[in-house]
Amino acid sequence: MLKTRSLVFVALALTFGINVGCDDNDDVEDVIDDRIDDLDIDDDAVITRVEWNNAFVVLDVDDDQVLVFNEFRFNGTAFDLADVNADGFVTAAEWDNLMDDIDVSADDLLDEIEFDPYL
Repeated sequence: MLKTRSLVFVALALTFGINVGCDDNDDVEDVIDDRIDDLDIDDDAVITRVEWNNAFVVLDVDDDQVLVFNEFRFNGTAFDLADVNADGFVTAAEWDNLMDDIDVSADDLLDEIEFDPYL
């Protein structure tokens, strides 16, 4: 369980743009733990649909109801997958649909294995 939680933390930390320029892995894990604790509301080491949608609000730093690439924090492949109409913006609906695309187990939970290809 601890290994799974750590991998989820790493995946989400990278997802949400944490600066991992720390000198050692302990520093990186501390930063990741702090950020993930804010997103993983129930502290169960997976991201639920509610937590996922809450992340959209957190990422939308200019509060314009869309994410641009600089706010997105996933890799370009994930942005292209999310931006269904290719207009350069990811809406809340597109964000929600992205979870469906990433959630290969279709259980409304995201774990580190499902995140990996999009980091």
